[in-house]
Amino acid sequence: MNKLTHLSDKELLKKMKELPAFELNREQKTRIIKSIREHKTPRKRLGFSFQRAGVLGALFAVLIIVPILFLETMDLPETNSSAGVERAESGEYFALFNEAGKPIYLDSNYGIPEKVSLLRPVEWVAEDYRGVAKIMVYLWGNPDDLVNKDMKIEGVHVDSGYTQEIASFTLSNGMYGSDAHALTSFKPFEKHGYWNLKFIFGEGTFEEFSVYVKEPYVEIGKATLLISKEDLVAGTFEDVNLDVEGEDLPEQVKLRLYSLEDGTTEVFTFSDRMDFIKASTGKKGSSFTGDIVLKKSGKYWITVLNQSVLVEVRKSQPPANE
Repeated sequence: MNKLTHLSDKELLKKMKELPAFELNREQKTRIIKSIREHKTPRKRLGFSFQRAGVLGALFAVLIIVPILFLETMDLPETNSSAGVERAESGEYFALFNEAGKPIYLDSNYGIPEKVSLLRPVEWVAEDYRGVAKIMVYLWGNPDDLVNKDMKIEGVHVDSGYTQEIASFTLSNGMYGSDAHALTSFKPFEKHGYWNLKFIFGEGTFEEFSVYVKEPYVEIGKATLLISKEDLVAGTFEDVNLDVEGEDLPEQVKLRLYSLEDGTTEVFTFSDRMDFIKASTGKKGSSFTGDIVLKKSGKYWITVLNQSVLVEVRKSQPPANE
């Protein structure tokens, strides 16, 4: 402001014109006028005119108010950390029927009977691509309104309101008693908890139901122990898969379990190596199978191939979620 006091009145007015222009609504205009009216004009001093003081006062008010108005009118990114939504009705398991009329997929076809269903994995797990690589979608209705139509599925996280597109596809002729179907893949769910799955044509929702998604699997560096973190409770886990990214891996992999409470270490061997290539990245890896025993709750270090992670084994498993 010291530099501004050396400018002439004309130069001050010119500087004011150079300020960025904002279109003000009625309320904002009223606030500016009120601020200028309430501004106290400095007492007259020798060699300093009232006109000059008025111009400086108005400029000072604009310099203060303009940034505030800018913050009020600019589009800030929306956050929905607490903007939860109402949970949709849960789906249910029901049978499809093969060509011979026999019921099939009794424990994997999940949705709303005579409306929409999915051949779902045994469990949904956050951040995991394995269980969502191939998903069958079945719909019931007028085939003329369904077949060859584009559909997308949106997932809405109930607790946060976060929305992500899960899948998009074109429907084909019906099968197993449905009027239309599609084979697709889901994007991994980005959060654990309840999700509303919305089946959408254009801007309209065809149907909607909720599913529960567990906490992510235990990751140990480039290895993934296929047990959800919320399932880590005291007990024995048999035939557990351990996926490891990389090439030229050994035939067996050791998993070390170190208890922080009593300082004991147990070692479990995973074998039966099966190589794979991750479709989304093209990276190679191997899957091993083994058993693991968690004797009691507490904190443990899990180590695989010289990489470790701290985990917590809980006393009991959460209540049934669906």
